[in-house]
Amino acid sequence: MKKLVCALALSLPLVGLNALELDKDSSVLNFVTVKNDSVAELMSFTSLSGSLDDETGKAELNIDLSSVASGVDIRNDRMREHLFQIDKFPTATYTTELDMAELKAMSAGEQKPIDLKGDLKLHGKTAAVSFKVIVTKLKDGSYHAATSAPTFISASSFELEPGISKLRSLASLASIDLVVPVTFSVVFK
Repeated sequence: MKKLVCALALSLPLVGLNALELDKDSSVLNFVTVKNDSVAELMSFTSLSGSLDDETGKAELNIDLSSVASGVDIRNDRMREHLFQIDKFPTATYTTELDMAELKAMSAGEQKPIDLKGDLKLHGKTAAVSFKVIVTKLKDGSYHAATSAPTFISASSFELEPGISKLRSLASLASIDLVVPVTFSVVFK
């Protein structure tokens, strides 16, 4: 029994060796908001994490919602509190699955268009979300994935309308669109 426990303990560090990790310094997620039907503003999240299992193809992207960066401190604070409610829902998570045999067969520098189909968990709700991406295999065996077109995310899918209404009221705006285009560029090493 003692040998079995030792063998299991020694094998624990091997779990997860198949995971490629998100390179935080080379990855970004952006979204655009539109207020008063005519003013578009680019925003992002500065803290992302994630992994890609290079055997199963299961991929996960975690977004730290407290890292929202709109360019205006008071707006960041209001979005954290009233829209994302980070005290209850600190992260958003996108999960998908990739065909690793297809990706591993790519040569360094080769690009491949892929339609990602996955689930976005945000604000306690989960909805199917698809992205059109271009995946590039890099020389070191890592993968770069970037959206080739924005994906439109509806606030209604995640019951975010009350938060948007509160933001609109606080900023004395006539409107804030309920649908936002989202783009990303991520590297998994």
